[in-house]
Amino acid sequence: MSAGLSREGPERAEGSLVTGHLKPLPLGTSLDTSRDAPGRGLRQQACLGSPGPSPAPSEPARMFGLLSLWRTFDSVVFYLTLIVGLGGLVGNGLVLWNLGFHIKKGPFSVYLLHLAAADFLFLSCHMGFSVAQAALGAQDTLYFVLTFLWFAVGLWLLAAFSVERCLSNLFPTCYQGCWPRHASAILCALVWALTLPAVLLPANACGLLRNSTRLLVCLRYHVASVIWLLVLACVACTAGVVLFVWVTCCSTRPRPRFYGIVLGALFLLFFCGLPLVLYWSLQPLLNFLLPMFLPLATLLACINSSSKPLIYLASGRQPGKREPLRVVLRRALGEGAELGARGQSLPMGPL
Repeated sequence: MSAGLSREGPERAEGSLVTGHLKPLPLGTSLDTSRDAPGRGLRQQACLGSPGPSPAPSEPARMFGLLSLWRTFDSVVFYLTLIVGLGGLVGNGLVLWNLGFHIKKGPFSVYLLHLAAADFLFLSCHMGFSVAQAALGAQDTLYFVLTFLWFAVGLWLLAAFSVERCLSNLFPTCYQGCWPRHASAILCALVWALTLPAVLLPANACGLLRNSTRLLVCLRYHVASVIWLLVLACVACTAGVVLFVWVTCCSTRPRPRFYGIVLGALFLLFFCGLPLVLYWSLQPLLNFLLPMFLPLATLLACINSSSKPLIYLASGRQPGKREPLRVVLRRALGEGAELGARGQSLPMGPL
């Protein structure tokens, strides 16, 4: 008999729903079958069947979302860096072409020629290794060492250029009488020769060029390399500040043309170049704490190398005139060399 009742219970419940007779629900629940909310009744039945709050997303789903967001960010930065680097290659290539073949070289244009060469090599290595790694799907520490090598050459050249330009404005008589004629070319050659061991020795000791790592030797070379880079950055920034104060407040001569080039290059170095120096100094820590720091620092370094030709153009352009690109570059970069060839003062001429 009890089996019959239990067998008939579901059938009677279904019959009552068909005929429209609903059983009373327990207190605290409601069943809304109004037309303006067609899904509320079904949602209420679902809630009756599984009380409690909805479960939070699982940990693998959250990690997958973070990984997808990181991949999107990395792709955007990657393609943006390639676009900036391509524009920088074109700009620095034009500077190299004009300074190397169409403009007579003076003491300051020699620095800009070598600086454009260092920026061109930095952008070329970065774009070449980036495309190769994207195609092959492999990463190598040799990529970072080679690109940072040319970046360090540009940093040293910018420091030497700023110091020499500052001395030529502060002590014009001593500079014209005591400074050797080919001193700028000799200094540029020394920069290229000395930067190689300054970057490659710590990289080799710390295992960036090979698998073996000597901890004490790595620490010694790395500290020396970091101190050297920071000294170069401080020297360049100090020379720029002294030049700015002298030209703005103390000097009675007209503002030199190279004044804007020096300040613009140092401004780019401070805001766009120093993050890559910081990454070289604290590479293991930043890789662990901020994995997105290297792509951002590389993008800023590419902006630093690609924007210098725009500074040259802005310095050589005359307002209200539309001139060929070669004329503008010659005025911005080669005017001092042409004056020097005629026997006039190179540093303190109409530059």
